Amino acid sequence: MERSLGAFVLRYRWLIIVITLLSVVLCGYGAMTLRFTNDYRIFFSDKNPQLKAFDEFQAIYGKQDSILIAVESKTGSIFNAETLTAIQALTEQSWQTPYSTRVDSLANYQHTEAREDELLVQPLFREADELTPERIQWIREVVMSEPLLVGRLVSDHERVTAVNITMNLPEDSAAPEAEAVAFARQLATELEQQYPELKTYLSGQTVLNISFLEAAMRDSTTLIPLMFGLLILMLLFSTRSGWSTIATLLVVTLSVVFSLGVAGYLGILQSNTTGAVPIVVLTLGVADSIHLLVSFFHAWSNDRDKNEAIIESLRINLQPVFLTSLTTVIGFLSLNFSESPPMRDMGNMVALGVAAAFFYSIFSLPAFISLVPIKPRQESARQDQLMSSLHALTRSGRHAFLIGFLLLGTVLTLCIPTMSFNDLFAEYFSEEIEFRRDNDFIRENLTGVMALHYSVASGQENGIFIPEYLRQLDAWGDWFNAQDKVLHVDSIATTMKRLNRTMNGDDPAYYRVPESQALAAQYMLLYELNLPFGLSLDNTLESARSATRLTVTLDNIHSEDAISLVKRAKEWQQEHAPLLIITEAVGPSIMFSHMSKRNLMSMLDGMVIALLSISAVILIALRHIKLGLLSLIPNTLPIVMTYGVWAIIVGELGMSGAFVAVIVLGVIVDDTVHFLSKYLRAKSELNLSVDEAIGYAFNTVGVALAVTTLILVAGFCVLTLSAFAPNIALGSMTSIAFVLALVCTYFLLPPLLYLLDRD
Repeated sequence: MERSLGAFVLRYRWLIIVITLLSVVLCGYGAMTLRFTNDYRIFFSDKNPQLKAFDEFQAIYGKQDSILIAVESKTGSIFNAETLTAIQALTEQSWQTPYSTRVDSLANYQHTEAREDELLVQPLFREADELTPERIQWIREVVMSEPLLVGRLVSDHERVTAVNITMNLPEDSAAPEAEAVAFARQLATELEQQYPELKTYLSGQTVLNISFLEAAMRDSTTLIPLMFGLLILMLLFSTRSGWSTIATLLVVTLSVVFSLGVAGYLGILQSNTTGAVPIVVLTLGVADSIHLLVSFFHAWSNDRDKNEAIIESLRINLQPVFLTSLTTVIGFLSLNFSESPPMRDMGNMVALGVAAAFFYSIFSLPAFISLVPIKPRQESARQDQLMSSLHALTRSGRHAFLIGFLLLGTVLTLCIPTMSFNDLFAEYFSEEIEFRRDNDFIRENLTGVMALHYSVASGQENGIFIPEYLRQLDAWGDWFNAQDKVLHVDSIATTMKRLNRTMNGDDPAYYRVPESQALAAQYMLLYELNLPFGLSLDNTLESARSATRLTVTLDNIHSEDAISLVKRAKEWQQEHAPLLIITEAVGPSIMFSHMSKRNLMSMLDGMVIALLSISAVILIALRHIKLGLLSLIPNTLPIVMTYGVWAIIVGELGMSGAFVAVIVLGVIVDDTVHFLSKYLRAKSELNLSVDEAIGYAFNTVGVALAVTTLILVAGFCVLTLSAFAPNIALGSMTSIAFVLALVCTYFLLPPLLYLLDRD
């Protein structure tokens, strides 16, 4: 079959070239229809319980998306006439932000005063001519004594303040978000130009979403060209042939176009995660071509003509190339067990690209090679000598290698349980992305983008005015404030205490919850009636006044610590504030905190099925039960060792880490499949002994394995230069796994063959 395939390719090579070109045109059109989404919600499936809870919360209190413009005074305190005038102007201009529904700042903070039985609610200041030194000092005293402002709209060191713009974006929000953020950035730029002593920083959920798009654009314009450059250099070095390099580049480029084109036709939304697909396909697609080319040049150097060398290369490589492509496809398709849609999309797209790379390598590559004026080259004696030395080393040191891998594998396995799960979405970006730099500054000086949201019910209409409910809500907020990593707590109980103090002559002794439900309801009614348009409490109070929102703003906190905080908060509430009826904590922070562990649990099924499927494929293809079972050791051990190494080096496992096992499983079997296929061919066709067959495998495929591993490592190392942290982790872990896989193939598989196989 393999020989007839080679003859077929040579006979119909022009037809194959035409079909190849047509497929490029067809898939290229599909790739033009791809759509990108920057919504963080894409990371969660519709069945995700945390996403469902967050949607229910937002149905009551409105969307929580916002743009926060922080303003830093380079000269000291913000409490001066010029800075406050700038904040006033920025506040007024921020209302013009597209899709904005609310603007909060020091300038429009609604200060309360009582005149006899009348409650006056008005902004702290309106016009610049109001800002006399005495008025500024009064503003400072009011602001710095208000818990709802300090740590939210003004820093405790008085050098940073903020204007927060609440957004109401449509469902398909990519373009509207870009428009709103561009407007806000223009406002910030104009402010800095007008007031050189001020510096601005942007954060908020809406800016975070746009940063996903910006990170993807940066990666696509820098990493893909870099990957092409590396491929050209490595191919020229390994094949020492310009036409071979061009042929391989054509194969992998066509594979990428095919993958993107089919994704376009299927309507797969693109994200930062799928943005890694071209690099992964480019990297994986090279392996098939390398094996075919190495065998082609080897056969051509042994007194065969060019066409015979092509036929021989296809004959000895069709089975292992098909097997390795199939196992890689199975590995990536198993990502469909993930709960994260972008990971499922990436798996499907890479599987399409790898399948395309197989067909282009088997048909298009030989057809192209047969038509171009490629020249034969002599085999490197140095390479043969190196492989012979490796063979001799594995023969003489086989017992030491077996014991060494047993000990090392055991130690690394014991390290795995020490890892923790962590997904800090605020740190998903490298410091080259503006959002990361701005958000870090805002977090360190003012507030954070990570938050926990609670809907706290009373169980009855107008129940939020019950004094005991308010006291318990206030106590729960105090408990949160005492916890590590908590930056600020926003609670209606704080507003009620301020209103009670105001209506009692600003006597500090009355800074407490009103004594009766009727009094609290009356104070709140007076307050709401005096609030201006756009600054109502609809985002804080449920319409029937039976529940209220409590928001806990967090510093950057590890996922497991965030989950622990939520658990301890619920335990404290159940014991000390039983009147409160709380929902589970919601918001992107807790959603991402749960994601790593949930994905790892969901991928266990995928891992088992992938392992069984790949093992079955290898057993059937090799038609050798003992060697098929033996191959499981060098196939699975590198994965275990990778997680052990990661536990030692990093100690944390994020979103990408949960998928590395199934991703690399289908790829690292390539080494053992190619090695064992050559080993079995040597025993069955050439009647060689175990030792001679191992030497034959080293000499025929050892160099190709090293080259493909080098390319795989280089390709996935390119991902470590990504602006997106999950891609960095993915590139790092897979690179480690590929190196360990080659080490196991070179130094563990031969000793196992010596031990378990017999002549």
